[in-house]
Amino acid sequence: MGTDTLTHKDLAATSGVSVTTIKSYRKKFPEFFLIAGHGKPLRFKKGADKLCLRIKELFEKNLSTKQIRDKLLVEFESVKENHHLSVTTEPKDNSSLELEKLTRITMQMMNGMAGLVTAQAKAEQRLGKIEKGLFKLIEKHDSNNSDNEHLISEIKNIFSSATGLPQPERVTAKKLITIKKDHGDSSSYTLESDSSQIYPEKDFLELPVVIHSENGDFLGMPGKPGQPFTLKELVELITTKKALNSNKIWRKEGREWILSFKSPTGPLHELFFQRTKTPKGNIVSFFNRLDINSESKDQIFLLSFFREVRDLIDET
Repeated sequence: MGTDTLTHKDLAATSGVSVTTIKSYRKKFPEFFLIAGHGKPLRFKKGADKLCLRIKELFEKNLSTKQIRDKLLVEFESVKENHHLSVTTEPKDNSSLELEKLTRITMQMMNGMAGLVTAQAKAEQRLGKIEKGLFKLIEKHDSNNSDNEHLISEIKNIFSSATGLPQPERVTAKKLITIKKDHGDSSSYTLESDSSQIYPEKDFLELPVVIHSENGDFLGMPGKPGQPFTLKELVELITTKKALNSNKIWRKEGREWILSFKSPTGPLHELFFQRTKTPKGNIVSFFNRLDINSESKDQIFLLSFFREVRDLIDET
């Protein structure tokens, strides 16, 4: 380790955390990491080790990013206060400003058109998948190779895979249309969907929501003044601020409640919660898994996601 400058690896060794965690500290509090050199590896000025140890200590006390920044501003030097740094700005003429504005609007229009084309292509693929699947199932039904309950289950799976969110509705069969069989018998069925959605119990939504820390301990967050951060608050922040105009669906598998949500252009998120008792005897909602587009994320990602959602409270 150098005496005057420090690398990400040096800071990780001093703080007892991973290099990835040090990089996440720098991403959250960039103004406090004073850079000594832009070569490879990137080097920071002496004192960055004390900064990282302090950030780690404050996160372990369950402080939010905003609360930590307020403390760091008092205790450490930041780029804004570093008088050795200077930024030279040149006034832009009106033509340059107009060109930048035109370029920005053009890029927004192009991104919007690309999003529409992508959405249309996905919709056509889904419709094609539904049509092919239904034709195959009709052929199976006509040849009497499977019973009606299996047929209904397969149709339900097709509609589930063709949409962005899993469907928790119950599907039943009732007589309506008659289909003639080769041996003279006939039977008639149609699909009837019970579209009533299910939700977790009110007392479950009001439980403090916790995750595992990097050390495997239960970690909660402060919510509104004097209150813990609850599952209900987490769900509201996600669906009203983090993923705007998102659709959400709850489903239950065994002891776990699973929240699935998806914005019109964003990926599919699936959050797994379970009622749990901590070693201290507190009943909590344990946020133990996060899948994005059916890919499970690691604990570091889950920690970062949890803290980012919690920090949305401070923006209200």
